[in-house]
Amino acid sequence: MAITQKRPIYLQLVDRIKNEVATDVLSANDQLPSVRETALQEKINPNTVAKAYKELEAQKVIRTIPGKGTFITGNTASVKNSNQNRLLADLSQVIAELIKSDVKGERIKKIVNDILGGNNAEN
Repeated sequence: MAITQKRPIYLQLVDRIKNEVATDVLSANDQLPSVRETALQEKINPNTVAKAYKELEAQKVIRTIPGKGTFITGNTASVKNSNQNRLLADLSQVIAELIKSDVKGERIKKIVNDILGGNNAEN
């Protein structure tokens, strides 16, 4: 995980786990490493990991079963939808900034079409 100074580390971990759910790296009922294991892997404080896990539980992304571990919930469709909405909002913001920077609409459309493989996707 690339740690940046712009956002708290626990929120970066929350975002990464949610992104892994949204992109099917993690699926419903997958077990996450323990707080201690994650802290060692990421070279961060265990309290930071615990805070991230607590936030993920509050968002119903994970659930902890005492004595068994921490697991991804069956709420993956909601996580995927939320991730898509966030990415589309980011895309809209980037496009608006490009337009303000005098990048022509046709050039933006060409780039998007190139990324989509020349298909005019409706979704």
